[in-house]
Amino acid sequence: RFSKNLRDMAPAMGPPAHAKGLAICRGPEGAASHDPRALAGMTPTQELFNAASMVVPTLICTHVWFTMVELGGQGPRTALILVGIMLHLPFSVAYHLLLARRSLRDAVANTPRKLDQSFIHVMSILATWALSPSTSYAVLSTTMNVYFVARLWSKRNTLTERMCNIGLGTLLYGLAAVMGGYYIDFALGALWFVSGAVAMDVGFGGWGHSIMHLCMGGLAYHCMICASNIQLREHVVS
Repeated sequence: RFSKNLRDMAPAMGPPAHAKGLAICRGPEGAASHDPRALAGMTPTQELFNAASMVVPTLICTHVWFTMVELGGQGPRTALILVGIMLHLPFSVAYHLLLARRSLRDAVANTPRKLDQSFIHVMSILATWALSPSTSYAVLSTTMNVYFVARLWSKRNTLTERMCNIGLGTLLYGLAAVMGGYYIDFALGALWFVSGAVAMDVGFGGWGHSIMHLCMGGLAYHCMICASNIQLREHVVS
C-alpha cells in the first residue's frame, strides 16, 4: 500500500529537481537545443554587429594612409597592409551576414568560413612583407601561411588547429617587426590581439566576437604605424 501511494503521488510531485534542470537545458523533448547554424550561439543581431565591426580595421588603415602622409603613411609597405585588410573584408562580412540570415547549415564547417580564414592568412603574408627587414624571413612566413591555408581546406583539420594556425600567422608578421627593432609597436599590437582573443573566448553574452573585431582595429593601427616608421627610415637612408 505504501509503495502504491508513492506511485500515485509521483505525477503530482513531478520529476526530481535535477531532472527538471536537465530537461530545460536540453529542450522540451530532451533533445539538445544547440542550433548548428549559429556560431557559438550568437543571435542574428549579434552577427550583424560582427559584420559591421569588421569594417573598423579597414577604416583605421585608410585613415592612417590619408592623414599621415608626412609621417610615412603612404608607401609600398603601408599599401601592402591596407590591401591585405581590404581583401579580407568582403569575405568576413559575407560570412557573418550569412550567419545572421541562418543561411549556413553548419556555422563552422562551410566554405564561406574557410574563405574568411584563408584571407586572414593572405593578410598575414602581406603584413610580413610589409614589416620584415629580411626577404628570406618573408619567404619563410609566406610558405608557412600557404601551408596553413592548405590545412584549412583539408578534411583532416580541427577547430583547434585552425585557430592555432591563425595565431601563428599573426605572430609571424609580429616577429617581423621585432626583427626590425620595433618593439613598442609589437608590444602594443600584441596587447590588442590578446585582448581580442580573450574577449572572443569569454564571449560576453555573444558580443565578444564584435569586441574582437574592434581590437583587431588596434592591431591594424600599430601595423600601419610600424610600416610608416620603416618607410620613413628607408627614405632617410636613401
